[in-house]
Amino acid sequence: MLDRGEHRRELSDLRERRGRALGGHRDELNAFRNARSAARAAGPGLHRRALDGERRAMREVRQLHRRMLAENRWLVALAERLQRRLEKAG
Repeated sequence: MLDRGEHRRELSDLRERRGRALGGHRDELNAFRNARSAARAAGPGLHRRALDGERRAMREVRQLHRRMLAENRWLVALAERLQRRLEKAG
């Protein structure tokens, strides 16, 4: 049987081990919470950057489309002029 001093030492060691285990667990929880908070904070920024990229791509496509339409109009006008010349020559 343990005497009172040994019993106190055992209890003290047990409390110390539990405290270290809880401290480690607390540190892990805090690290997880910090990472989750950082991810949530970064989420809207990432989404905004993705949307900005999509908007930029759409703007470039619209500009390309406008240039192609202008080129097509020019080609149609050229074809009509050539057709009129052919009709006059023929």
